Amino acid sequence: MFHTAGRDWAASALFDRSGARAAAADYIGVTANATAPAAGDTTLTGEITTAGGGLARKAAAYAHTTGAATSTLTATFTANANDALPVTLGKAGVFNAASGGAMPFSSLLSPAAPVNAIGDAVTITVTVTKS
Repeated sequence: MFHTAGRDWAASALFDRSGARAAAADYIGVTANATAPAAGDTTLTGEITTAGGGLARKAAAYAHTTGAATSTLTATFTANANDALPVTLGKAGVFNAASGGAMPFSSLLSPAAPVNAIGDAVTITVTVTKS
């Protein structure tokens, strides 16, 4: 879902030439929360932020083919000894900062992603279609 705050972020990222231009949204965060996103969401409820945890927010790899309508962000989350396990990841959000920042998009994971043991890994790819 493209959030209301994401509209402001997109306008700034696309058109603002000032020093206040929005940073690129190239981080993915995850949560066990599986409540459907709402337009007014500004944070990822219950985002996993465990210091040193492998499930904490990650910088994502960006990909886009010239002329295509889609772009992707991809990040792999690998559970480690600092994470509270087991956990089932239910939602992901895209952010423009390593912590805090604007969250222009979030989406339920389908299917949800169970992470049961240290070393379990989940790769999340967010696809944004511009029409």
